[in-house]
Amino acid sequence: MHWWTSAGEQRALQTLEQHLKQHQIEIEINPILGGGGDNAMTVLQARALAGNPPQLAQIEGPSIRDWDAIDILHNLNLVAAAEHWDEQLYPAVIHVNKTEQGYVALPLTLHRMNMLWVNNQLLKQLNLELPTTQAEFLQALKTAHQHGISPLAIGEQPWQIAQIFESFVIAYGGIDFYRQSLVELSPEHIRTPPMHQALQALREVSQWVSFTKNDERWDSATQALINGETLFQLGGDWILGELLAKKVNVPEAISCTPAPGSHNSYLYNMDSFVFMASKEFNHAEANQLATLLADKQFQTNFNRYKGSIPVRQDIALDTFNLCQQRSHQDFLYAAKEGNLVPSMTDSMAVNPMIQQAITNEIFHFFRNPAVSEEEVMKRIWAIASSN
Repeated sequence: MHWWTSAGEQRALQTLEQHLKQHQIEIEINPILGGGGDNAMTVLQARALAGNPPQLAQIEGPSIRDWDAIDILHNLNLVAAAEHWDEQLYPAVIHVNKTEQGYVALPLTLHRMNMLWVNNQLLKQLNLELPTTQAEFLQALKTAHQHGISPLAIGEQPWQIAQIFESFVIAYGGIDFYRQSLVELSPEHIRTPPMHQALQALREVSQWVSFTKNDERWDSATQALINGETLFQLGGDWILGELLAKKVNVPEAISCTPAPGSHNSYLYNMDSFVFMASKEFNHAEANQLATLLADKQFQTNFNRYKGSIPVRQDIALDTFNLCQQRSHQDFLYAAKEGNLVPSMTDSMAVNPMIQQAITNEIFHFFRNPAVSEEEVMKRIWAIASSN
């Protein structure tokens, strides 16, 4: 079960199906619409409660530990030992996928969230330089709006708005402030000037942009970027997978750069698979399947199409897109400097209930001009205080 439904995601998923077929394994694929995975997690919980869990499910972040706590996941320690995961996986990847039981999830992708995607033709048409600071970015949005060009491609979903907000928090408060406020949920860091500035900037953006498409999907927003209907899209590098699937020249036609004001940070999300125990799916079968999905060549192919970077340190990126190669370099630098941070929006930093509550507050603020920055800070403070 998964939520990979866009063209780029489907292209990556085809490599999984083809890889398994080569080993005489065919699995039933159950896509759940809704980018970000919230719908899929609801379905997963319902199926597990009904005693009908999928054998294989896409999952992210702290929820891996929640599922492990109810003793429904097969451990993958045999595969981990054979593939030398303790040595080959990045420490951040090990932290997410390994619990007291050992490895209970198979890591697959590393995505960078704080990325800006730019239609180079429109940027040139507007006589603008690539923005590197938050002030330059806001000015570019305003300039595009004044010239009748849609500044920012956005789908009408809470997680897409919250994703923009995360990058703004880093731009105004820095990496330590982001970690304290949106990962550790320290209440004393919520009602502060950097948070107010980030919300103030988000309010400005809300006045200059309209939702790109009525169908709310992020990949529809990406299509608007491709079509030259909008100047920027601010979002994770799954956007790259979509661009490549649509045969767009990247970075020649659409360029990639870290979100303005956040160049030294790496805000990440990670896709993993869990293998759920049932009478029809035993431990040996789970590890047999996991062995195939841990394959180095498969993981190389999957990430190359997905737009992400591999979770394994022993995979060379010389056949990957230039944006992925730069992302990999930035990841290594951020890891060395202590500037890797998990995304609150994309289920990596906090438990799903907290994540949804904060995300919904940000979305409500974005859509309703009557809601003040102070009001939404109070609400986020209350959520953090209840944690």
